[in-house]
Amino acid sequence: MRDEAFFLGEIHKALMPSTGCTEPVAIALNTATARKHARGALKHLTLTLDAYLYKNAMGVGIPGSDERGVALCAAMGVTAGDADAQLRVLDRVTPQALKDAKQMVFDGRVTVKTRGDVPDLFVESVLETEEECVRVLTLSAHTNIVRVDHAPFEPYVPPCGASAGHPIRDCTLGEMIAFADAVPAERLAFLQDGIDMNLAVAQEGRKFGLGLALGTLIDQGVIGRSPVSAAQLLCASASYARMSGVSMPVMTATGSGNQGITLLLTLEAVARERGVDPEKKLRAAALANLVNIYVKSFTGTLSAVCACGVASGLGASVGVVYMLGGGEQQMLGAMQNILGSISGMICDGAKEGCANKVELSSGLAVQAAFLAMQGMSIGKSDGILASDLRTLFEHLGQLVQEGMCETNRVIVDIMQGTATCREL
Repeated sequence: MRDEAFFLGEIHKALMPSTGCTEPVAIALNTATARKHARGALKHLTLTLDAYLYKNAMGVGIPGSDERGVALCAAMGVTAGDADAQLRVLDRVTPQALKDAKQMVFDGRVTVKTRGDVPDLFVESVLETEEECVRVLTLSAHTNIVRVDHAPFEPYVPPCGASAGHPIRDCTLGEMIAFADAVPAERLAFLQDGIDMNLAVAQEGRKFGLGLALGTLIDQGVIGRSPVSAAQLLCASASYARMSGVSMPVMTATGSGNQGITLLLTLEAVARERGVDPEKKLRAAALANLVNIYVKSFTGTLSAVCACGVASGLGASVGVVYMLGGGEQQMLGAMQNILGSISGMICDGAKEGCANKVELSSGLAVQAAFLAMQGMSIGKSDGILASDLRTLFEHLGQLVQEGMCETNRVIVDIMQGTATCREL
């Protein structure tokens, strides 16, 4: 039985502000750290990434930049990054720093490689200067810089054997609900700070792109006003703005801004539409975060499936059930409604189109919760589903970790333009 301190600690660890998509930002944080520890004028930067992170950094907007690309965000970490600012490393990009980063790329002083035998989040930068050579390693989490080495250094060798499972896997849904019910309300106030941060980005996103279009359709009555469309509008607006490179921080969840948006703003939208008590909303957000962490412990930090649906959207759906007064069975029903619907939605890199997946995930999260409250859920023996929490996500984890490795390779090949069609 885990105590209050454990659950609160896990939520705090999972939430972190980020300016910009977390994958290019993780790259910039790594290279900014290399620059911080290296003496002398820059000669060359070599960056090696896992395929999942590379995919998510290829085409997304970079804060402070009018251009995109893996090499550019790596160079911006060197010329503009604040190595002590965590995921807000690119908060203060000056025009000169951006110009210097572009020149680095133009001059061919940035080399980007991918590597397949590493964890599902891997960043290695080797920064060569006129005086020395520095290597920085980031493993498993966006801000988890595990080594800063000065040459000579040994090549990174992945550890053998399976890693230990996350301790939250030993928790039951009932224990998470009990925590959400009993934790003193004042200890959850930080969750409102995250909601407010993401609301500010959503407000900016209402002015253009998907947020503007979706808001117009709702105002015109093409899409009816409901808790479903309210969640879609908030989440899609915030996601589109963020993916476009708007230089505003969002509260991330388990390393992803889109997951933080989906998780927190879905609940905010339903709470507004249904007049939910603010304290009840924050308790629901705490529970939703724990479920999101639980799911990601099986699927991994990055994968070939869109975690906005199967993790943060699913967690938000549990939170909606909690706000509506439902119990454990209705929450499991909501999870089954989601996994029985969009468990195969792929992640094909970070870009503005992710906002459409966030829109879909947030709307389905609300619909799945309301259906579960009506006693309607997809059958527990359908497809990859199961009747209990642990088995349900063991199945999902097996699908993602074993079944979809080749899927991710093909996605990256297609995105790079190197895929070869084969006759069937």
